[in-house]
Amino acid sequence: MIRDAQSSDLAAVFNLVSASSDFNLQQSMFARTYVDQLSQERHKLGVYEQDGEVIGFVGMLCTWQLHLGTRIGEIKELVVDKSHCNADVRDQLLAWAQQRACAAGCECIAVTSRLSHTASHEFYLNQGFTETHYRFEKNLKNS
Repeated sequence: MIRDAQSSDLAAVFNLVSASSDFNLQQSMFARTYVDQLSQERHKLGVYEQDGEVIGFVGMLCTWQLHLGTRIGEIKELVVDKSHCNADVRDQLLAWAQQRACAAGCECIAVTSRLSHTASHEFYLNQGFTETHYRFEKNLKNS
């Protein structure tokens, strides 16, 4: 079952996101950001709960894009516990995000995926997404 994320889901969501991240996440910063996002209407956070355990999470940001003149739902995180990857949990989380984006007045939904996450690329392409952008990053800490 998918439901809106709650503050009580913090530990489970942190564990899911950090297990799939390429970065060493700081729990205190994650907690502040998570609680802040829960309180903002533009953030849509959902969890997939099975038998009382959170096994999936999706986080989306709905914003107006000046260069497009429309509202976009940007999926920032979509993660599923590794032991449930073969189930349709990911499909259902994506469908939930799409429904939430439509309800928020978004005309498009987008996702960014790390180059190394090739299985995710296939998933999104199979779900009707198209490759439209490159994303460039620059580390400002070490500049």
